[in-house]
Amino acid sequence: MELNIKLHEKYFLKSIKEKLVSKSKRDYESDKYESILINGVFWVLSGILIMNKGKNDLGDILEKNVIDMLYLLVMQSLQKKEIKEDIIYNYKKENKILSHKDINEVMKIVKQKACDDVINIKIGNEKTNISMGNIFHHNGKTDENINRIEFPQNKGQQMNIQFNTNENTTNDLLINNMKEIDKVEKRDLNLCPNATHLCGMKNNKKKKKKFIVCGFSPCNKKWLYEANVISTLSAIQILFLINRTSENDISTKTLLEIYNFINLLFDEDKGFYHFSLKSFLLHFDGDMRFVFCSLSSIYFINLLLSKRKIYIYNNSNNQKCINWILNCLNVDGGFSKFPGSESHAGTTFCAVNSLNLLKDNNNRSCLFTNKLIRSKLIRWLCDRYENQGINGRVSKSHDVCYSWWVLSSLVSLKCNLSKLLNVNILINYILKCQDKDNGGFSRVQQNDNYIKKSENFNYYDKENISHKKPDLFHSFFAISALSIIYNNIQYYKNKKSDKYDIFGDIKIPKHLEDQLIQLNDVHSSFAMPIYMTI
Repeated sequence: MELNIKLHEKYFLKSIKEKLVSKSKRDYESDKYESILINGVFWVLSGILIMNKGKNDLGDILEKNVIDMLYLLVMQSLQKKEIKEDIIYNYKKENKILSHKDINEVMKIVKQKACDDVINIKIGNEKTNISMGNIFHHNGKTDENINRIEFPQNKGQQMNIQFNTNENTTNDLLINNMKEIDKVEKRDLNLCPNATHLCGMKNNKKKKKKFIVCGFSPCNKKWLYEANVISTLSAIQILFLINRTSENDISTKTLLEIYNFINLLFDEDKGFYHFSLKSFLLHFDGDMRFVFCSLSSIYFINLLLSKRKIYIYNNSNNQKCINWILNCLNVDGGFSKFPGSESHAGTTFCAVNSLNLLKDNNNRSCLFTNKLIRSKLIRWLCDRYENQGINGRVSKSHDVCYSWWVLSSLVSLKCNLSKLLNVNILINYILKCQDKDNGGFSRVQQNDNYIKKSENFNYYDKENISHKKPDLFHSFFAISALSIIYNNIQYYKNKKSDKYDIFGDIKIPKHLEDQLIQLNDVHSSFAMPIYMTI
């Protein structure tokens, strides 16, 4: 079998022209692809970049106006909402997200800081307010009673922010302010005998805080679709792929508001992330996919902010989230969508990579500290291999996309694929799913789909049936699976330490290796080139 990379690249480029860039005349009518449009853009762009190892920038492949249009599509999908203060306090989120005032204070520092300065934002667990570091004075001591921000005089020093947490000081200041207000009112009453105390009453009223959150919806029809964590992750990944991650492209203020959106969706009692604001307010149950997308979004936000020398420290949710994920571990070794449901390869992928993102203070995942869980998990993943393909659940047929979910999970567990599975058979299985005429990959092998219409009843006029046609989803994950298989083989071949190898090296035909070597190394968690994730 051969891999025709150029043909598959044309398939992805054609999809951009036909589905992603072309403007529809009926903008207000719904389309079946709208609910996954942002995800589809990510599959296409990441797939194109994976197949072009020598080109690290999509600007060398796509025209500038196409990239500009894709960037515009992503940013038009950005939704901004103001959350009422009552909701924030009812759900005990006042210490977890930043208020509009807090974000503005951070932005003032960003504008005034020197290029070598570092900003640390520490979100604490105190009941009174959000703590973001300490205020450092010239004598080296910290004063927690003063609600102001001081900047270091020398470049390269760290800037820390903290809002006032001393209630006594706040009350004293309030009493002094009220005395001054009374003096002003008495003076005004002497000047205007008919004046009332209405002005004083307005000043006595507590001003409510504003909380702003931002998220990405599946497409630019924001009146039809609400922002959710899956579209938010794909949108941020697209910005990385098209190299639009500067302050002018997506501001620090927007990133902090997206960070607010993700943290707001965290269920403090159960330990999982919700899908959207509606599912959060309606108390929907948890889903492993949303946990992974939320944690991955936080990872990319922190990556962008760290490049701007802004660091957020917030580990208060980690242990709760780890506990919820481990509650989804079944006795067979796989992970389910939520506690008590069936193990699935897709949710197992999400669980493994979520736990890898939730590392402890020693930078270790609990999957590597508990050998029993890891060994059972590896065995369950290997059991997904059947009939020369890989399935997603017990007693289910194979599907080419599970080649990615299962094999990338094994790579995330630091496994040598050639020691666990016959990788040559897996590569051949994936290649059998490709459309040799038009490009792309279908769900199952192409030769399994050529069934005579007279022998099987179907609703289609032509011989083609739905799972025979290639689609962007399976095409992207098939290419990603081929990349992760080949690069895993090369990694352990270069790292080989065994003096005597019983089975010998894995042999890949020369004509096939010449094609596989053109694939960029893919990150086992984020399904995009590794160099873009660090």
